[in-house]
Amino acid sequence: MIFEALELLRVELQDYAHTFSSTIKVEIGSINNVAGNEEEKILISLINIEEETALRNATPSFVRNAVGELEKKQPPIYLNLYVLISANYSTELNYPSALKWLGRIIQCFQKKTVFTMANTPNAVVLPAEAATLKVTTEIYSLTFEKLNQMWGTLGGKQVPSIVYKLRVVEEQATFDMGVGSAILTVEGRSTPVFTQPN
Repeated sequence: MIFEALELLRVELQDYAHTFSSTIKVEIGSINNVAGNEEEKILISLINIEEETALRNATPSFVRNAVGELEKKQPPIYLNLYVLISANYSTELNYPSALKWLGRIIQCFQKKTVFTMANTPNAVVLPAEAATLKVTTEIYSLTFEKLNQMWGTLGGKQVPSIVYKLRVVEEQATFDMGVGSAILTVEGRSTPVFTQPN
């Protein structure tokens, strides 16, 4: 559901941005070749993933399938995604415009912090599995040192941007770990108990 979570954000941000300009583009992609090169483009980039250990459940579940057999499934993994949302510009003359777009990005996620398929009507292209997706956004502040390391790692020219932490994205494998019928009876023979003579 990683792509689906980012797509929910992209659709919402695109809708909000179009209230200010019909030409602005909001895309999911790498900042590497875009930063400082393309005017009026908002880019959403995944920069880190962490497991939400508080929701870790180590016990597999058994679910009855359509033919009555039991399927063993591992519990889903819950992830937090860290995304960089950047407002790009092509020349220094466009820098003030990029700052305005950064403000609008913050406004968009300030007015709405929880995203689902139900409250994002234009996200119709997402698969049916995304119907249960629920993503909560919060600003994630970086220190100057970490900010410098991030842009150095990404290899792009630093542009007006903000990092958001997306909680919680669920990932679940679609294949089962094994199929079998339920155990209905237990049979066995008893073992005689021997006592030692006095």
